[in-house]
Amino acid sequence: MKLKNREPAPDFTLQTVEGIPIRLSDVVNSGQHVLLVFLRHLG
Repeated sequence: MKLKNREPAPDFTLQTVEGIPIRLSDVVNSGQHVLLVFLRHLG
């Protein structure tokens, strides 16, 4: 999936290290800052 600059990231859910699911939209809507970094595997 390719996004353009300033295009909103699609909503997704991940688990915290404690196993609690957390959704991107929940964090964004709570007013917290979010930085997403995606690394491409080159191997």
